[in-house]
Amino acid sequence: MELREKEEEVIPFKKVNIVLMVFLTILTIGIYTAYWFINRKNTLDSFSKKNYIPSKWWYAFLIYLSISFVYTFLGGFLFSEFGLAILDSIDTIITFYFVGLLYYSVFRLKEMIEAQAKEANIKSWLLVLFNLWYIQYKINSLNELRRDPREEDSYA
Repeated sequence: MELREKEEEVIPFKKVNIVLMVFLTILTIGIYTAYWFINRKNTLDSFSKKNYIPSKWWYAFLIYLSISFVYTFLGGFLFSEFGLAILDSIDTIITFYFVGLLYYSVFRLKEMIEAQAKEANIKSWLLVLFNLWYIQYKINSLNELRRDPREEDSYA
């Protein structure tokens, strides 16, 4: 019984280095953000059915962001200036949808974490500025806080 309570206390996300997340997000022009949500789909679904994060939309944006990534580097070779202007305007519109989905998902994740861990204290203004990076930072710190000192790895 005590083991079951201990499992419920820990936030079931894996620890990820924040600097690596920032680097991958910038390097992949946002593709890593979609990958992060898709990679944690099962964990998010097991968290709560009430605060739904739309994983199908994240699959669509992963495909779109991958195509946009390739278009950014090869667009000048494949399209005329008129074609590039049209694709840039479509890219701008879809980017606003992506940002909306990102903030919707991050704030739903905030609600899930705060419902699971009362001491989470996730600040909304930091969430707006640093979105997924801040959430992962809070997940890492909550899991460190809740880890049992007897479970520390020993290399002896």
